[in-house]
Amino acid sequence: IMSTPIDEIPFFKGLSAQDLVSIMGATKTIRIEKDTNLFNQGDPSNGLYVLLKGKLQIYIFSGHIGGTNKVLATLNPGQYVGEFGLIDGETRSASVSVIEGGEILYLPALAFGIILDQQPHIADAVCGFLCDRVMSLPKLKLTSEKAILIKEKRVKPDLTNMKTLCQIVREHNKLTAVKDKG
Repeated sequence: IMSTPIDEIPFFKGLSAQDLVSIMGATKTIRIEKDTNLFNQGDPSNGLYVLLKGKLQIYIFSGHIGGTNKVLATLNPGQYVGEFGLIDGETRSASVSVIEGGEILYLPALAFGIILDQQPHIADAVCGFLCDRVMSLPKLKLTSEKAILIKEKRVKPDLTNMKTLCQIVREHNKLTAVKDKG
């Protein structure tokens, strides 16, 4: 079985080799230089980045001038950032800096949107992953017929619904991040 850099991304788990190849066809490899930023908090989302070589650091601004930034994670090859931005186009919730030069694989959100349109089974897989992700959120209280649809993965796999699922996850992450600080 052929392995691609996107095999490990939960969104794409369970897709056929052919599907992975069509997604890979929309990607490009980009060299990244040490001490540069891939993107900044507040930038519009434009796609997914998979680290092939090098090291990245995800951080958020401290909120006051002269304050130190809060490092959320360090990414090593094979790890990725920006998966929700592929779907919901929300502004970036954190900044990503290159702490060791190398290469990234970039999947533009526009190209991914076209793939979802042309290959509904890929949209199904991504939507199913998002449903699982929402249902796995700790302490999430969903009490409506929508919750049942999400739980049973009977959500129509269109971009609007996927955006909503991403938003639920993002909002939950924001709330838990705030709680963790307090």
